[in-house]
Amino acid sequence: MDNASFSIAFEGQPFDKGEIDIKDLAPALLALGDIVQSANKALNGDRAEARLKVRATKEGSFEALLALDVSWITDMLDLAAANPDRMSAAKDIVDLLFKAGGGVGATTIGVVQALKFFRGKKPEKIEEKSSVVSITIDNTTIQMEPQAFTLLRDQATREKIEKFSKRTLNINGLDSVRIEGGADKEPLSITSSEMSALRIPEPSDDEVETQINHLTLWLKLVTPQFEDGYKWRFSDGGEHRFTAIMEDTDFLNPVLAGDVTMSANDTLRCLIREEQEIRGGNIVKTVFVERVYDHRRGDTQLRLI
Repeated sequence: MDNASFSIAFEGQPFDKGEIDIKDLAPALLALGDIVQSANKALNGDRAEARLKVRATKEGSFEALLALDVSWITDMLDLAAANPDRMSAAKDIVDLLFKAGGGVGATTIGVVQALKFFRGKKPEKIEEKSSVVSITIDNTTIQMEPQAFTLLRDQATREKIEKFSKRTLNINGLDSVRIEGGADKEPLSITSSEMSALRIPEPSDDEVETQINHLTLWLKLVTPQFEDGYKWRFSDGGEHRFTAIMEDTDFLNPVLAGDVTMSANDTLRCLIREEQEIRGGNIVKTVFVERVYDHRRGDTQLRLI
């Protein structure tokens, strides 16, 4: 087992006595634990497990001393021989994630510091070499270790870092978060205003892929909408319910004018258009009703014979 210690401090007036509400602390620490587990997964695969443990607290802001344990599932020598580039010990993971840079002899920075530097912008230039990756934004260049650059591009790790930023922003009175324990011993400080830089930026329009499908279906009406801009709710006959935008004005206008009455359980035979957008690994689907071919009213009375 390999381990490393580092600390996280929550700074702000409410924490000056070394106290914090457990409802604030627990989600933030759990999110931090998710970050190191995702980083371990990205670098070591299934051959090592990572655990983050709280060891102690101390006053003067609220500070938690944390221990990261990496347990090797296979023999270290076998692991190194099989894939030496992906073997990262606990102290390496801490440095790759939280190294601040700027200390004596420090030439590279960690993932979180790099995200602070990006401020949501995209790099102008990336130059990858065997020992270092150089990234340029606004004519300023930073350097990262190749494994840190791997984590910077890892979807799961970035999602966990974003979750951590959201959890910490929910802590009332928080001014900043300070993480210490990197190789250069320079503390990494993240102010509340900088937390937004840790989120995954929205993809640009040229990164969006769209898939369009047309279907003709019978749909059971769950909730009609008589105000412009609101979506209708339908059922496809099973347990699945979904919303759709009504585009058939020849059908919609008489309904809005009160000339045609609609009620739950009415059935419509429709031509629908499904538009799927893939944005940075996320899929968003929007449904449109292009044409209503038939409208059958739901039964309002029981049939006795």
